[in-house]
Amino acid sequence: GGELAAQPYVFCPLQVPGDSQITVFGDWVGSVAEMIDHVVAASAALPEGWHVRIKEHPSADRSFAGQIAARPDARVVLDNDTNTMDQVAASRAVLTINSSVGFESLFFDKPVIVLGQAFYAIHGIATAAASRAALEQCLARPGALDFDPGLRDAFMSYVTQVQFPREDDVVAGRTDLGDLVARDRARDALLADLGVLEN
Repeated sequence: GGELAAQPYVFCPLQVPGDSQITVFGDWVGSVAEMIDHVVAASAALPEGWHVRIKEHPSADRSFAGQIAARPDARVVLDNDTNTMDQVAASRAVLTINSSVGFESLFFDKPVIVLGQAFYAIHGIATAAASRAALEQCLARPGALDFDPGLRDAFMSYVTQVQFPREDDVVAGRTDLGDLVARDRARDALLADLGVLEN
């Protein structure tokens, strides 16, 4: 872990090719191959000594190693061997379209760059990069990426205590569909009151 942590890098866990999280919610990034092209090109903006560390999804039905290796000038390292969470923990930031690893990175207090639509892509919680130019700006100053710790803690508390019901409550019948509908109505009312969601 120490050797990995000594390297300043942005971790980029790839998602499953063809996943609806990309095809429906990827916004300006329509595929894993397209994401790699954007990340490889934008890596040129990184400060000296930095790199983007890519890990392919273990469930992917094809490898993108050739596409990554085709750009030897890029400041990108492919590491499919190191544990994903070890790479998150040692990273300076995490870059994703909208993966669950991006969400899990919030628990590691990592700045997260989101390229697509994600429920956690909220200002102060993660950094949305809605174009290649925005991605390049993020990578040009990776040490400046940050988040609001108080806002993130409040968000994480909501997600873990309200949004996702406890498995044992569901199994025991203490939480049912009516509870989930009521939860969502309360959430929508709160967001409407905050001006985030229109009624």
